[in-house]
Amino acid sequence: MWRLSSVVKRERNTVTAAAKKLVNHQFRLNKHVSLHQRSLSSAATGSSSPDVAVQLDYYMSLQFAGVACALVNDTYQSKGINSLHFLPTCPVGEEAARVRSFQNANPSTLATLGSVEQNIFTPTLYNDPSLNVTAVASMFRRSPLCVASLGPLKDGDVIGAHEDTVELLQRIFSKQKVVASPRGTKNTDLLDGTYQGIQAYTTTEIPALHHLMESRGMDPNAVTFQVLEDVVSGSSAPQLGYSQMLFAANEALESTDRREAANAFLAATFDGWQHAIRNPDEAIKAVVEAQKMLKLDDESNDHWYDSLSFKREMLALTTNHVKETFVGDRLGVLSPNRWSKATEWLLQDKKDVDPLFGLDQTSLWTPPANLLNGNELAREALEDAKFSAMKFETTYGRKPSLAVITVGELARYEHSQRRVQLYSNPSNSWFTKTDVGKSNGFDVTEINLDETTTTTDALLSEIYKIRDNVDGIQVMWPLPESIDSAKVYNAVPLDKDVDGIHYTGWGSKYPPVTPAGAWELMKAHNVDVQGKHVVVVGRSPIVGHPMAHMLREAGAMVSSAHTGVDKDTFQGLVGQADVVVTCAGSPGCVQADWLKDGAEVVNIGTTFCEKADALLSDVEGDIESKAVRYSPVPGGVGPLSIPMLFRNVANAAWEQQSSSTDKWEQSPATLRKSIHFASYTEALQFAKKVDELSTIMDHHANMKIAHKCVNGVDLEMELFSFEAKELTQKDFDAARAIDLVYAGNPINMKDYSYDLQQESIALFPAEPRGSSKLLRVNSNGQVSYFEHFGNNISSLLEGCHVVFNNSRVLDARLAVDLGDGNEVELMLLDLGNVDPALPCSDHRIQAMIRSDKVKVGDVYSEPVSGAKVQVMDMRGIWEEEEESGGNGSDCVVRIHSNDVISDFLSVNGSVPIPPYLHREAVESDKERYNNVYAKDGGSVAAPTAGLHFTDESLAELGESNISSLTLHVGAGTFMPVRSEDAREHAMHAEHFYVNVGELRSIVKAMEAGKPIAVVGTTSTRTLESLYWLGVKRLRGISGSDDTKQLELGQFEWRGLSVADPSITAVTSFKALIDGMSDDEILIGQTSLMITPNSYNFKVIDHLVTNFHAPDSTLMLLVSAFLGKQNDVTTIYDEAQNRGYRFLSFGDACLFSRPSVKLPSERK
Repeated sequence: MWRLSSVVKRERNTVTAAAKKLVNHQFRLNKHVSLHQRSLSSAATGSSSPDVAVQLDYYMSLQFAGVACALVNDTYQSKGINSLHFLPTCPVGEEAARVRSFQNANPSTLATLGSVEQNIFTPTLYNDPSLNVTAVASMFRRSPLCVASLGPLKDGDVIGAHEDTVELLQRIFSKQKVVASPRGTKNTDLLDGTYQGIQAYTTTEIPALHHLMESRGMDPNAVTFQVLEDVVSGSSAPQLGYSQMLFAANEALESTDRREAANAFLAATFDGWQHAIRNPDEAIKAVVEAQKMLKLDDESNDHWYDSLSFKREMLALTTNHVKETFVGDRLGVLSPNRWSKATEWLLQDKKDVDPLFGLDQTSLWTPPANLLNGNELAREALEDAKFSAMKFETTYGRKPSLAVITVGELARYEHSQRRVQLYSNPSNSWFTKTDVGKSNGFDVTEINLDETTTTTDALLSEIYKIRDNVDGIQVMWPLPESIDSAKVYNAVPLDKDVDGIHYTGWGSKYPPVTPAGAWELMKAHNVDVQGKHVVVVGRSPIVGHPMAHMLREAGAMVSSAHTGVDKDTFQGLVGQADVVVTCAGSPGCVQADWLKDGAEVVNIGTTFCEKADALLSDVEGDIESKAVRYSPVPGGVGPLSIPMLFRNVANAAWEQQSSSTDKWEQSPATLRKSIHFASYTEALQFAKKVDELSTIMDHHANMKIAHKCVNGVDLEMELFSFEAKELTQKDFDAARAIDLVYAGNPINMKDYSYDLQQESIALFPAEPRGSSKLLRVNSNGQVSYFEHFGNNISSLLEGCHVVFNNSRVLDARLAVDLGDGNEVELMLLDLGNVDPALPCSDHRIQAMIRSDKVKVGDVYSEPVSGAKVQVMDMRGIWEEEEESGGNGSDCVVRIHSNDVISDFLSVNGSVPIPPYLHREAVESDKERYNNVYAKDGGSVAAPTAGLHFTDESLAELGESNISSLTLHVGAGTFMPVRSEDAREHAMHAEHFYVNVGELRSIVKAMEAGKPIAVVGTTSTRTLESLYWLGVKRLRGISGSDDTKQLELGQFEWRGLSVADPSITAVTSFKALIDGMSDDEILIGQTSLMITPNSYNFKVIDHLVTNFHAPDSTLMLLVSAFLGKQNDVTTIYDEAQNRGYRFLSFGDACLFSRPSVKLPSERK
């Protein structure tokens, strides 16, 4: 719960008395002046030191309204601080030095604290560690620092900035010139043209600038401002961290009495902020009184207006920042994740810096561990959505868009304004979606319809009008009883269903946002539901029902209850549950004493009570006495709904923009499309693919071919549902599937190429193993850089289930004597389907002989053993770059030797290091071109992503968090894509062997909510292929039940992807291994080709991989994995600039799919 402070409790009971106290200004002023004078005089004489001393980084103003309220309302005294001393204002940047100096001079002072921006604090402390200060809390979560201008800034424009911020702004605005400028006249200087831009704060200078412009007869809307943390450059944005951050001299953390004093100051300060949030006009008066008491109001400037309207505006902007620091049960909490991001950005050029440098790690001011808090998780999710939206606008020149349709007045919106004031702000509230969109880079259209006049047809008409013009549609629930809800919801296309109304029916790719938020919360706090009894209270179609569905998918045993169930049965269900999820929106419908001891409780349903002026949960009573952990109200699930919604909108925008093809012509009952082909044969081939697809989907298209003489032919297709007499979702799904098969948008390989510098290619692996660099692209597309893979990978992957490819590389490079005294290379290309324990002569093996004169029947000699090598068949030319040895002959050979293949190669072959290294294999390659966990021989190229892992890093991950599979890598992995359009590339097939027990361990991990992190693109292809093979089994497709000869074609996934989009990886894998024992093996081959803009990953959440060659299918795979939001070539170019090493022996990458965070980043 957001626990009410003593001040708020007192105010609720004695509002009149509190008002009278504020009116009695003279009495209170005299009282506090005398207290202040005593503390000042004692400090000056040295006779005694104050309990607590404070160094503010600015004059007393509304940005310290919480401090002022705590001071004026005696809150510091009520918390046990008998003497509180405020130090005089000091020059910016000297706050830490002043705190250190005072503490040294007054060692008996229990705690000396100060306030400052993190972007000043962190570099200052790094440069002078002897300051011995530590960050403990913050009044603002985000820096309000911005640059204001009267239009877009041009190259060379001059920005006026505070002296201490010039270097910071110049780093961000590299194309402009940043100079030090006077603080007091900054707004005037901007309007007078002295500078084209000025450093400003959104909480002060911006509203003041609007007033100044109005006074000059100027349009206030002419001013633009860029918040520094929103200035996106490439794949990242500035990370400035916290503002009005509170730090303490380290002594305050060293003993119980000192910690109590520091904690009392923080508790009183944030109680003061709660008072300011609830009572803004009282807070304004308190600031005026505090200014007189402390005499900290001496600054003269042009960004202050002495009017009540200005003060109210400034205070509202300020408290919006303060509310963003609320976590669990208190304001002011510092997030280690946010702190780390800022530290890494602020000290980017410094090496081996602890990301938590300067942050308190003794838990002085942290919420209780039993709270499943969601505020910080929600803020990070919304920041991710915002970053994605900004990149989308940069890429496509428009913002992701959402339409929200509401019919009538919704009862839950009755107290929306008060809820925004108390608990959130317009930039992140469910009740202010237009403002949320504006603040976070989205276009939001809210359509509000009159309940008394809106019919089903009228509502459908509104949906039809907007559905082709927006990326997402949200129809607010509930609809009036007079409206056919099913018909309305069915009119929302699946790809625009960002609120998940089709989630439990047709399988919307986007789950309902509130259950999705609850599930994110549970995952972030490791609430394990697998095999647990979970009771879901509530059954609404947008919360209770889909929540139960999610939990069942995660392996929970779910019981649903609701307020219509008789009390004894209801109480009995709750009392038996390991986890209780309340979704009723009925205060007190669950009593805390019903709970099973040690249960976990997720409160979703909330109700605002006007009498209590507070948000109430469904659970009433002393929940802490029964539940081991629970989500607070507010601060649990509630804040997550709006980030989930806008995350869905961003994802929908990217997907629709990326997969858009020529539109189908739509009538009320049919979809029609015509595709032109150059020849009748091409049209027939495509028609055959459509027919195969239609069989999979059980929904056939009418097709006919229209001849165009010398101009080719048109294939005309028509989709309709005969029985329904109108378009159904099956029609739209079939149209999407046909578009996927056709893939009318070419995949231009030039878009996935980059200039690989020769010096960037690693010729040898990093020494020792595991010391390579690591590049990280997070779920938001932001890039960070780590100097040492081994020192970071296990902590980054903590909480994941990690999958490795344990295939071992055989010495597959041989030489043959052509018979004329010349020896040429013979490279075995594919050993995936060869048993290395059988004699060589038992096998026909695909090989490359580096000669263009090879023909069937030729017999050559292997010079070491003298074994004969006979050419059995010719497959064609083996194409390779000249610098890699040039072209050869792709053929099938038999090696006439009774030695088993593995022994023959071990004695006569050499390590098949990649040809682009232009060097001979050396002895160390035998070890270093294999993974430490390699087991089953059969690869002719290493699964190189695993080369970075050591026995130590594997031990840190933990055996229970690891699974293995085997995919034998063929030489086709080095084959470049030579066609301009990648869709024309023939993907090489590779053989896999997967132990059923290992796959079951992966299923259990997914059911437990663990994300799947895969090491290498080979493991990725295998797991994704297994998903589609499971779908084939579920669809009953011929051959899919032969577990020893499984096979997946290059683009077979296209038709399968829309046959039943709701099939999860867990469901697919279980179908594949149903009835098999753990020691059995799935055997097959896959030609799966994963391409950008169309493939949606079904299994993989995070990917460890190397830097890949230009024009390779692996570039396509990682581009598809990172999504359109991330330009892989740009990321690679920057990595080269930073000295990263590329290809097989190069450095590593850790990529996350868009919107999928690592568990370590959710903490």
